[in-house]
Amino acid sequence: MKLTITQNTKIPKKLFTDLLKKLPPIPEENVELLLTNNEEIHAINKQYRNIDRPTDVLSFAERESPSPDPKFLGQIIISLDRAQEQADELNQSLEEELRFLFVHGLLHILGYDHEKPEDEKVMLKEAYRILGRT
Repeated sequence: MKLTITQNTKIPKKLFTDLLKKLPPIPEENVELLLTNNEEIHAINKQYRNIDRPTDVLSFAERESPSPDPKFLGQIIISLDRAQEQADELNQSLEEELRFLFVHGLLHILGYDHEKPEDEKVMLKEAYRILGRT
């Protein structure tokens, strides 16, 4: 699967592409990642979800669009500001937090959710499998 990162950053692309290899087989060939800041993700969160605050990760599944591109999986948006805050809170590296948020966004695009505790358990189990934390 091809990954397009739409923000100039010093974060290595390989940090994310290795994770794509651990996905189950899917027909889509491309996914987009936008690495941004709290201000931009706040605006996107307000515009598309009507939630007036920044968040760590947003994902938009192409499968849910009115006329989906069969080769495009979707877009994942991560706030580097929030990722750093969370990494500091969890006493882990920014890279570890970015990998987790990327996988979290991917799983949402693939239909996973965490609204119910049992769904969250399934989603986390798959996230940890992809991250190699099992």
